[in-house]
Amino acid sequence: MAPYSILRKVFPQVLLLGVAVYVNAVVFMTFQHLDLLSAIYAGVNVVTTVGLYAPPISQMPSTEKVVLILTIIFAVGLYTSIIQSLVSTVVRRDSWIDARARWRGSHMRQHTVLIGEGEVLKGAIRRLEIYGVDYVVLTDDKGNLKGDRVIVGNPKDEKDILSTGIMEAKNAIISMNNDMDSLLVTLKVQKLNPPLPVTCIVRDSSLVEEFKTAGADMVITSEDILGRITASAALSNNVSGLIFSSRIRDDIIIGFFQVSREVKIGDLPQGIVPLAIVREGSLDPFFSKDTTLRVGESLVVIGNPSLFRKVKEVLGS
Repeated sequence: MAPYSILRKVFPQVLLLGVAVYVNAVVFMTFQHLDLLSAIYAGVNVVTTVGLYAPPISQMPSTEKVVLILTIIFAVGLYTSIIQSLVSTVVRRDSWIDARARWRGSHMRQHTVLIGEGEVLKGAIRRLEIYGVDYVVLTDDKGNLKGDRVIVGNPKDEKDILSTGIMEAKNAIISMNNDMDSLLVTLKVQKLNPPLPVTCIVRDSSLVEEFKTAGADMVITSEDILGRITASAALSNNVSGLIFSSRIRDDIIIGFFQVSREVKIGDLPQGIVPLAIVREGSLDPFFSKDTTLRVGESLVVIGNPSLFRKVKEVLGS
């Protein structure tokens, strides 16, 4: 599958092998006046020590002896290295898995492209698998990523980016360990497919505007999110999630509370918005201010975590 990508990998070795054979052939063509095919045959046999071609040493010019000594010393090691690398590349299972991933990427439509490295990217992949979303990954650090959805290449190389099927993708997620690399990849993705929605994970929150200028539709600062969640958790152990938006100045956190006494929804403190009541393991989003919360039920709310303590007091948690 996709043998072209395998040929791309072995092309440098094949090219070097051809150069080495040609150099030896030139020696025999110059000094022994052999035709090209005979010269190639002679050169390969001498270098590989098969020895089917062995001209009388006494008849060989000194110059030819010196040139052959140098080319044989150089070529023996080169031949061995190139052939070993060539065979290893062709028979290695990872090479064919990578080839299949490139083939898959070039034939997919409306999928998600993930470009980069690190734990954030791995976490996004795990969630996409849970959601059943088609995706292709381009990374230069495969690590423990497995399967035929992972392309091992250079995230900053346009050819490798194109191999993910970026032109037909639904969206892209970019998360490099270095923010400048992420910015460069964002620019390349926008150059290739300007309408594509791009989400960027960055470390430095001061670079948010630069990423938006580069074409990122959403910029998520990992340090900021971790900081918000950990700080909110210090205020309350009822934190269940974070609403991330650069348009909201205050922290908006999702909270989960157990109901320990009967109260009405309208008794909740101002600034807390109820989202759903959990009854017998099912979400009930239909309620009013006069709806009574029963003991044993749970309540999902959204609001500033500084108000969660008051919510616990009202619910008797």
